[in-house]
Amino acid sequence: MNSTDELLPQLKAFHTTLQNSKPLESGDHLYVPILQQNPAADPILQLSQRIDFAVSESVNLLTGFRGNGKSTELLRLKHLLENQGHIVILTNMQQYVLMTKPLELADFLLSLIAALADRAKQDFHIESIKDSQLSRFWHFLTETQVEIEQIEIESDLDMVTAKVGMRLQRDANFKRKVQEKLRGNLDGLVQNAHAYILDLVKTLRKNDTNKKIVLLVDSLEQIRGVGDDAQSVYDSIVELFSGQAANLALPGLHVVYTVPPFLIPRAPNIARNLGGNPICIWPNIHVRKKDGTEDPAGLDIMQEIIQRRYPEWQKFYTQDQLFRLAKESGGDIRDFFRLMREGLLGLSTARTASQGEKPDHVSDDTLNRAIVQLTNEFQPIPDQDKKYLQKIHGSKQHALDGMDDLPTLTRFLDANMIMNYLNGEPWYDVHPVLIKLLRSSDDAP
Repeated sequence: MNSTDELLPQLKAFHTTLQNSKPLESGDHLYVPILQQNPAADPILQLSQRIDFAVSESVNLLTGFRGNGKSTELLRLKHLLENQGHIVILTNMQQYVLMTKPLELADFLLSLIAALADRAKQDFHIESIKDSQLSRFWHFLTETQVEIEQIEIESDLDMVTAKVGMRLQRDANFKRKVQEKLRGNLDGLVQNAHAYILDLVKTLRKNDTNKKIVLLVDSLEQIRGVGDDAQSVYDSIVELFSGQAANLALPGLHVVYTVPPFLIPRAPNIARNLGGNPICIWPNIHVRKKDGTEDPAGLDIMQEIIQRRYPEWQKFYTQDQLFRLAKESGGDIRDFFRLMREGLLGLSTARTASQGEKPDHVSDDTLNRAIVQLTNEFQPIPDQDKKYLQKIHGSKQHALDGMDDLPTLTRFLDANMIMNYLNGEPWYDVHPVLIKLLRSSDDAP
């Protein structure tokens, strides 16, 4: 590109703001409230109150689609709970779990203990010491023939913890060996994990038994089935949160697990198994109503998100164009940012190629191409899948005919072909870019 182009720095700056997907801390100037205007409909506020009112350990589930702001909302939950006087540990399990392989109780507990030990040291300056419950936990693994690391546990617990967490996140072969070795020793594993957790809770409370310790387990909704492992990944998550539910309640802790949306229809009694707290859903932004018409309040939120990231956005986009991309994204922030970025890249390319007057606004043709590109990534869609998606689009429900439909529904949820909303009550619809495909299929001879 011509380095003398006066708009290049501005285009790059705007593009960069839309690439930054880090969760926003409480009070960040980029944060835009989404559901706080109606406290009764705010799942995060409800979670904070439920934990504050709980008289004993509790388990809560938070679900929503990848990239729709859950991690940012967990930071808000952390802030709310700390303001209530509780101690909060926030773990990002993406750093400890291999997200595309089946997850069993054994490797999940190992990953969780590694995450807890890391956060205890980094956030609360709790050092791992010889002859502690953490050292006993790692010794238990060696006694069950799990070769965790060629490091003396007595001398470098922190190194062992870090390397075990890293290997579980990166090494599929190590993960598989852990699962095989520990399937027959789950009771011992759970007992040793609980002993470490109780020891950590006691240390954090510092003799104040009224103080609640809350563990927020983020990023588990990132688990997804890929290729030949897809079905086994889905099944493993159902087994972990349903079949092993009793082992996910941790002594002395109030736990919030983020879970993928496909878990909910596959495990209908999961809330009861985990203690009875209702599942909290963090929805996409409400850019459309059930009847398909646009929701002005949701579109205003999408505009405010861009306004805070790049106040001069109207140099390149009209409001109609921004609203169009917001609606085509279905209120999915990740897709919205992607479409906006593609528009900016298209304008940059057009200015480079121009031999005459350079365009200074994103063209509708550029946006059309960006939307088609996003649409094509969902294809090919078999005719049977199209019929099922048409039923969901018409009913705004899962539209299950029977349990045999669960694998198909799981695929749709995992691929973000279906989106969930919370306008008064939870409802579902297909991704907006797919609606035209379904209509053309319906009109085909």
